[in-house]
This record gives sequence, C-alpha cells and structure tokens, in this order.
Amino acid sequence: MRLLRLLIGAIVVFVLILGAGLFLVPGEQIARVAAEELSRRTGREVTVAGDARLSLWPQLGVTVGALQIANADWSDNGPLFQARSVTIGVDAAALLKKDIRIRALRAEGPQILLERNADGTGNWEIERPAGTATSATAPAAPAAPARALPAFTLDRAEITGAALYYIDRQTGTEISQRDIDLTLTYPQADGPVGIDLTLRPAGDPVHLTGTVADATALAAGNVTGLKLDITAPGATGAFDGRASVRPEAQGKLTLDVSDTARLARALRQSPPDLPAGLGRDLRLSGTVTLTKDGQLSLREGTLASGTNRATLAADLTTAGDRPVLRAQVGAEALDLSALTTGDKAQATAAPTAGSGWSTAPIDASALGLIDGEIGLTAPEIDLGVTKLGPTRTVITIDRARAVADLREVSIFGGKVTGEFVANNRNGLSVGGTLNASNIALQRTLSELAGITRFTGDASATLKFLASGQSVAALMNALSGEGGIDTGRGTIEGIDLDRLFRGGDPTGGTTIFDATRATFTLDKGVLTNRDLLMKLAGIEARGEGAIGLGRQDIDYVFTPVSLQARNGQGLALPVVIRGPWAGPKIFVDVEKAIQLNAAGEKARLEEELRQKAADKLGIEQKTGESTEDALRRTIEEEAKKGLLKLFNR
Repeated sequence: MRLLRLLIGAIVVFVLILGAGLFLVPGEQIARVAAEELSRRTGREVTVAGDARLSLWPQLGVTVGALQIANADWSDNGPLFQARSVTIGVDAAALLKKDIRIRALRAEGPQILLERNADGTGNWEIERPAGTATSATAPAAPAAPARALPAFTLDRAEITGAALYYIDRQTGTEISQRDIDLTLTYPQADGPVGIDLTLRPAGDPVHLTGTVADATALAAGNVTGLKLDITAPGATGAFDGRASVRPEAQGKLTLDVSDTARLARALRQSPPDLPAGLGRDLRLSGTVTLTKDGQLSLREGTLASGTNRATLAADLTTAGDRPVLRAQVGAEALDLSALTTGDKAQATAAPTAGSGWSTAPIDASALGLIDGEIGLTAPEIDLGVTKLGPTRTVITIDRARAVADLREVSIFGGKVTGEFVANNRNGLSVGGTLNASNIALQRTLSELAGITRFTGDASATLKFLASGQSVAALMNALSGEGGIDTGRGTIEGIDLDRLFRGGDPTGGTTIFDATRATFTLDKGVLTNRDLLMKLAGIEARGEGAIGLGRQDIDYVFTPVSLQARNGQGLALPVVIRGPWAGPKIFVDVEKAIQLNAAGEKARLEEELRQKAADKLGIEQKTGESTEDALRRTIEEEAKKGLLKLFNR
C-alpha cells in the first residue's frame, strides 16, 4: 500500500537527516529540511509546525510537532495524515555504521483520512512528482532504477489515540474509528512484524495481536502470511493464513462467541435478540476467503450454537442494502423449539387443556437482516410444537419474506411437500400450500390441537393464509381451504355399535374403513359440510365447525346403520360440542326422531291416500301418484257438478 510505504519513507528520511545534521544545524532547520525532502519524494506538501526537539539520552532522538501530509488535490476534506507530535529514537552506534535501527517511534493523536473518489482513485495513491516526467518530444530515457529504502529495524512503535476515517464516494460509504492504539515491532530486517492493535468502536476494547510474515510485501499491497488472535467482549477468535491490505485474505478461521448481543454492542451494531441455540452463542470454524471486491466465502465450515451443530459452505456478499447469503447447511439433530417457545414468556405454541394459544409476541425481525438462499438437510428438527424427521428444504429470503420449498419433510409419521411462506414486510403473515401423505391422525391432532380421539393415517391438502404477531392472532386469522382422505382408523370415546344397540355411545371405540371430507377456513374457523365415513354396515356423515382459534367444536356426526329395522336403516345424530379440553358428546334425540320417522310418516300418508282412492273409486293412470289421481278425480267431479248446475 503506497500510504504505508510513504510513512516508512518519512521515518527513514527523518532518521537520515537527524543522523547527518544532529550537531551541525538547529532543530528548526532539521524540520524544514525533512519536510522539503518528504514533499519532493511524494509530490504532496508536508509541513511541520514548530521545532524539531533533539535528545541524546537515553537514545538519539527527535520530536516533531504537528506533522501534516496534504491530501490529494481532488479532495477538500483536510490532510491525508496529521499528528500532534511524532517522536523517533534511533541507535546512534548503528547509525554510524549506516544501519537504521529505530529504537522507538511514537505518534500522539494521529488522524488518517482515506478517500476514494467517484473514479475509484484512492487518496493514498502517491504518484511521482510531475517534474520527473519526460518531454513528449524528447526520446524516453531509460527508467532509472528506484532507490530502495535503507534496511531498517524497529524495536517498538507506539500510536496512541489515533483516528481513522474512510470515505468512498463511489458507494457512499463512510466509516470512522476513534481511540485506536497500535504497537508494532520489527526487530529483524526483512523479518516478521509484530502487531498489537486495540480498537474501541463503542468504548469497550477489541484487541488484535499477531504477526505479519513480510512487512515489505504487505506495504506493497501483496499477499503475505498473517496470524491474528482476537479478543473482544463476548468473543475470542483466531486467523492463520495469508492477507493483503487491498483487503483480501484466505486462511483458517476460528470464532467462539459466548454472547452475540454483547459482541454486537462492542462493534457499534444493534444487538440481535436471538433465541438460545439459534445464534445467542456461536462457534464457527473453517477456511475463509475474502476477495478485494468484498466477497466472503466459507468452506469446510462447522457451525454450532447451543446444542445445534452443522457443517456449512457459504458465500456472503455485503454490497447493497442487505447482505446476500447463499449457503448449504448439513445439520445434525436441530432444536428450533425456541422459535415457538419464548424464553421470557415460557409460552408454548401448542395448547394445553384449556390454556388457549400463546399470546407472546413473535419477533420476526431477523427475516429482514439478510437476503439469500439456504439449503438445509437434517435428520431431525424439534419445532417445539412437534418434531420433524428427515428434512430437505431450500429457504429463499428476499426483503423480509422467506419462502421454504419443502422438498421432503417427514412429520407425524408421514411426508409433507409444498411451500411455506413467512412474510414480515408489513407485519407478520404466514401462508402456504401443503400436500401430506400417510399422516398419523392421533399424533397430528394431539400435538397441534390437543385432540386425541382419532387414529389412522391420512392424506391431505391445505392452502392457508394468516397474519398476526402471536400464535393466538395467527390461529384466529386463518383462512383457506383443504381436504382430507383417510384409510382404516378409529374414533376413541364413541362406540357406534353400542349406540345402535341402545346403549350409551360414550366410551369404547368406533372402527372406520375410510373417510373423505373437504373444508374451508375463515377467521380461524374450519367449516365442513361433506364428511363421509364408511364403517362395517354403517355409513356416517358429518357437518359443523371447528374453532381453530377459539379451540372449540360444534359438530354433528350422523351414523346410519344400513341393516337396522329390516334394512330400512337407522340414523342417530351425535353432537360434539364445547371446548377441545372437554367437549360434550350426546345423541340429538329430537333430530333422530325426525330423521327416522320421516320414512314411516310418508308410508302412512300413502296408505291413507290409497284407502281414500279405493272408497272414491279413483283409477290411477300410469306414472300418476295416488295424491295426483285423487286431486284429478276431485277436479273432474267438481266440473261435472258445475255443468249440471248450469244445465238447470
């Protein structure tokens, strides 16, 4: 990097002038000569305010006050570099041998301003002074070899209270860091450089220590070996690899974050309110690569939080309004129960008897932190309300809207495919289209609704939508439609065979062969009108409503014994009404009488009509009912009577 070479050159210039003129010229003259030499070398105006104060003991040294290096001519934001004072101490004996051994270098309150203009040019790119250019008409002279800086070593350099500012006019980025402390050691020429850096973005120190393998290569913008240890509030880490100041890097990274929120505050970021096991703590390792255009990738990565562990390959782009992440995650058994079980409220999404749905607010703000596409495979996922078996899904996130493409989800003993959407752009809403097969009814209804009466396997389709900031609000806002198809199963708590024998229908078990039904959802209420259940010698129909939000039921289940009453059939409507926690189940006697007496009533009415027809001598025509024949006969007799009346 040209700026680093410039600063090293400035140190060497001061040392050489100090050694040459220590006893010959006053400090003011030394400062002026040094500033002129630096200006000549860089093409930038260099000024030193005040004298250069000399010292002989304990080391040969000079202190320069208020050093400034001018910015590029296209910038109006102030100097490139300025410091209240700079002190340099050298080994006098080594200097006499033309070796530059810097014993100490101290800078107080330096301020460095780095800028990139709209054309992408950096203010640290120092060009050769214009006077060195050749004439357009004169033949180009062979380029003189650049004089290398004399070899030097640095026992210790200290920078305290520094400020660094970065302005990028291409992207509109502005970054500032204050109260920076830096210690450098360079004890052997062409050897490694020791680094001890302390940053304080929000007050608490973030500490980096390590070594740079080749300082000359780093200063030239080339890649060199780099080892760093990182200590920050709530986190430790290490990097072992290669890097340059462009910036770009590649190497092994380990990171152990015990408190993500504390680390975020230390980095002057908004602390995320992440659940336990889902980022509140974090352990990361892998091979990272950072390119100079800001692309960050991770390979052979491992990621852990709480008891959750996974392998990870990821690419992160930080340009734009939000970071964009593309990743493949191969998880072990995942515990995501914190998403539906609030740590503070300790509220469970699945209801217990009489408890109602959780009203604890759902914080879905994490959906807006990042965009991208994440592929996930896991052998087991605990969602709190239920557990998933082997799962394969792809999650796409775009501006706080996440779409999960469920390619394979094992749940409730069966499989689910389809799409699930969570949208937090204007408040939280969820929706999707799901297709399920071989789902265990008892486990499904028990875990989702607290209903344990049904057994058997089912296939189902569901299209749904809901909005709200809690589980209770979502369940009370459900809308959509669907259908269900089952094979053989049972209904616990109802014995239809006992019912038709005249006993108490409660208690016992009903076995059915197949069930079909469709339903609609509106404001959290599931409505069904066409339930058809087939049993041995019994056919059952049902209609009514199930309050998914209110957790209640008002349903009429009407089984018909096809062989009863000498094959005429017997219908006994069973009412299921009340809260899920304890609904009442009883036979609607009045409706039963109406249903079963309807046939008897029609038969008796037909017999009466037939007797009347016989007494009146009514002859039925083909296809004519007794009632129609009676009406026709009466009309005909009435006409005859009227004709006789008029004939008189």
